Amino acid sequence: MVKDYSEGGHTQSRRPLRDGSRLREGEERRVYPRREASFVGLSPEQTRFKPLGDSEDPNSPLRAFPNAYLETDEPHKRSLLETLLASTAIAGIGYLGLVILLLSLFTKEYSPITQVASDYGVGTYAVEMNAGFLVAGAGTISLALAGLLSLEGRSARAGSVLFFPGGAALVLNAFFSTDIEGAASTVHGTIHGLGGVVFFITTPIALLLVGRGLGRRRFALTLLAVALGIGAPALDSVMALDAAGFAERILILVVFSCMILTALRILKEA
Repeated sequence: MVKDYSEGGHTQSRRPLRDGSRLREGEERRVYPRREASFVGLSPEQTRFKPLGDSEDPNSPLRAFPNAYLETDEPHKRSLLETLLASTAIAGIGYLGLVILLLSLFTKEYSPITQVASDYGVGTYAVEMNAGFLVAGAGTISLALAGLLSLEGRSARAGSVLFFPGGAALVLNAFFSTDIEGAASTVHGTIHGLGGVVFFITTPIALLLVGRGLGRRRFALTLLAVALGIGAPALDSVMALDAAGFAERILILVVFSCMILTALRILKEA
């Protein structure tokens, strides 16, 4: 329900929260200049902000402020498209994670301790692994789109945009297989390696930006998780543990888990 300011004239209160979060119990924010609504990345079509010039009461003093928005008590309603995109993200990312987990636990073709997960893409289970890259890439792109439609705030939306290159890299890796450790370098393997670099750089940054947009607590938890994930390959490299495969799997677990939690957050939005 739209708050009624037809009596008492125009009231201007605090700026919106920088993370774009919704009203807390007992808080009230009233009229926002257009620039302040834009500050948190909102638009009247997809948020609780209603243009004041659309006031139904022709005598309302609010009609004198056509370039501002009136906040309503109605939360952002998740659309069917957002639900489908977030669900696709969970299914695609979850599939690749499950394939890596099962192959690591129940096959002996490659060592899960010393060899990276991409090696499965050139072995007995190449079809399953490369299909995983493809659907996980589609899921990551779906997460980017769902975030742009659902998440509020510049930081969260910027993070959503950064999921796009990571998703594209996974799709690319579905068609360009890696070079097995110790084998001669090939064009396919080089492209696959570059795709991995793009994914593991852009996706953690995207998760941190989205976490920042969802509040301090979410950002702190995401930062801790990403630090632990990145710390595993770094520790293996510094201490020469010969556990590159295990370290990479820890990083994959952290990144995929955070991505799925982000998609679940979008699904839970009312």
